[in-house]
Amino acid sequence: MLRGTSKSFRISRSGLTGLRYQAPKVFLSTSRIAGATEGSLKSFVPKPSKSLGETTIENNIKSDTNRLSKTLTKFWEKVDAVHNKDLNQYEVQLDGKTLKTPLGFPLSLPAEKKQLAHLVAHEWANLPDLKVKINALPLTSLSSRAIDLYNVHNNENIDGEMISKVGNVDDIKVNLLRYLDTDTCLIFTILDEYEGQLRSKQDELYFPLIKEFEDYFTAYAKRKGNLLKNDNERVTLNFLDCETDGLSGNRQSITTQNIVMSWMNDLSMYELVALERAILTAKSFLCGASLLRSNCSNETRMKELYQVNKSSPADHYHKTVEELVELGNLEIIFQTEEWGEVEDTHDVDKVDWLRHLSSSALLTY
Repeated sequence: MLRGTSKSFRISRSGLTGLRYQAPKVFLSTSRIAGATEGSLKSFVPKPSKSLGETTIENNIKSDTNRLSKTLTKFWEKVDAVHNKDLNQYEVQLDGKTLKTPLGFPLSLPAEKKQLAHLVAHEWANLPDLKVKINALPLTSLSSRAIDLYNVHNNENIDGEMISKVGNVDDIKVNLLRYLDTDTCLIFTILDEYEGQLRSKQDELYFPLIKEFEDYFTAYAKRKGNLLKNDNERVTLNFLDCETDGLSGNRQSITTQNIVMSWMNDLSMYELVALERAILTAKSFLCGASLLRSNCSNETRMKELYQVNKSSPADHYHKTVEELVELGNLEIIFQTEEWGEVEDTHDVDKVDWLRHLSSSALLTY
């Protein structure tokens, strides 16, 4: 049962300038705990926690991912991505033995994700001989999370404790939906922030983004057939303008929430995990959805799900990873331009953003 969120205010030289939201903390009943991958070796299995993105723990299931996470040393010679003809899947193998996820399932990817399987194998093949950095396997982390979630939630006889470790899919979707209320791209600063330059840039980037997703979710709802009251109704994304709205909060309508939830229900487990990682990185649902729409390689799925508001491939909506970093990180960009970059902080954050978003994009390809 949802019980609340958290938020904070930002103080600048001009005083209290408006709301700057942190990741919403969603408190759930102990029987339904949502998890979120950190994109590192120690986060294949999320720790039962009160909020998304919180510190995670390893478990004691015997698998190569857990073994590497604990020893941080290389224990294999050869890595392959082998096609299992019987299952029509690609298995990532170390010295001829299929890798296992933190929950003990084979690290086996669908045939249509052949490239991803080889990229995961490439991660393991190129780890250093000595101590292993825990952030060196982002694709393995995301792929393992998708496999664990799929197996746990498609097995009626699964141990309830395993669900608590990986997270409940319905709770994960509810948590991600809440980011649409506090979306970075739906919060506009006051007009004179940074001599008006920040607000001007937000207007330039965010308003077209908002219109695009209003058109997109409206077209999606009409395609589904029963999510809007009539043909004239349109999806409207509510946003917070600190110049006129002050310190009030922001919340999407029930209709919008139902449409977006229906959209998430149409995602594969790999797409959902990619969306989760992108949203947690950018603190923006629109950035996460943009990443999925921009990196689908299946023409049929692109037409039927990701580009339903576009009439031709030439008009397809697309954002690069670098553009998504700018959208989700706009205020930090202005801060570093005025005050300078903090060494080993801003530069490291940017690398983390690029790693998380790029690996999420590859998961959806």
